[in-house]
Amino acid sequence: MEVLSQSQIDDLLNSLTSGEVDIEEAGVDTAAKKVKEYDFRSPKRFTKEQLKIVTSVYENYARLLSSFLTGMLRLYVNVECVHIEEQRYSEFNNALPDSIMSGMGEMRFSGSNEENNTLIMDMSKPVAFAIMERLLGGAGDGLDVERDFTEIETSLMENVFKGAYPQMADSWANYIEVDTLFRKLETNARLMQAIGADETVVILMMDVQMKEITGSINICVPAVCLEEVLKKIDSQYARNLKRINSAGDTERRELVMKYLSDSDLELRCLIGTTTVTLGDVMYLNVGDVLQLNKPVSSRVDLCVGQSPWFHGKIGVQKNKKAFQVIDVL
Repeated sequence: MEVLSQSQIDDLLNSLTSGEVDIEEAGVDTAAKKVKEYDFRSPKRFTKEQLKIVTSVYENYARLLSSFLTGMLRLYVNVECVHIEEQRYSEFNNALPDSIMSGMGEMRFSGSNEENNTLIMDMSKPVAFAIMERLLGGAGDGLDVERDFTEIETSLMENVFKGAYPQMADSWANYIEVDTLFRKLETNARLMQAIGADETVVILMMDVQMKEITGSINICVPAVCLEEVLKKIDSQYARNLKRINSAGDTERRELVMKYLSDSDLELRCLIGTTTVTLGDVMYLNVGDVLQLNKPVSSRVDLCVGQSPWFHGKIGVQKNKKAFQVIDVL
């Protein structure tokens, strides 16, 4: 799928206005079956569940950014995350006009690759001009102009991006500790070469409403950086789940032992064994002697139920029969 540049879009609109292109011929048959294109040269790298996590993070960031801009401008600003998609960086860059207002930054976290953690926050011109007008004492109604930004305007917007980037780290704090830092301001889309043209990126699209001004803020995150973050989140979740399960097993074990400790058990001293016939048992009398399988000096087994648990010796303690434990089986 080819992405049109801003100049191509303008030429197409002029052709439609002048009548050179018939709108009906250019229209798409809505009754036809819709087919979703899929580029096998750049397959999707994230699952729906992973994109839901990223969407949740940047929905939170949209709320934080709304509060930040509202406090800075003393004017209600509404920011809402509306869409997320994967695409090549070349498609994102080609869709930008030549003159832009973009903040270049980076995301840092433990174990990150510094070559693939570039962040790009692009702000549409209507929003940028409205913010600058408000910072310079205006009403914030915006300026309908098509020109490059001046040095004073870029200096003002650098301060805005410096305050907006740390808010992004706060939105990730529920999942992982990261630092998001602003590095520089870029006003020429053709000079943004920090990300490879064929590299996959994730684009977060946000709508901005300020008085009567509407615009957008787009955040570009390299897929490599996002994959590392999501892997850390998955491993951290697995560790937490294991710790929770381990704590639960300990509690269950303690509970089982608590109930077992109140159980009644029969202890028996097994002096020895022998085999006799039923006839011999029938004729046993007082004073008869049975020869056991152990010598007199051998240790005696203490059985719990039917199983021997301890070795020891029998004796007398305070005029009562007693058993002294010597070995634990």
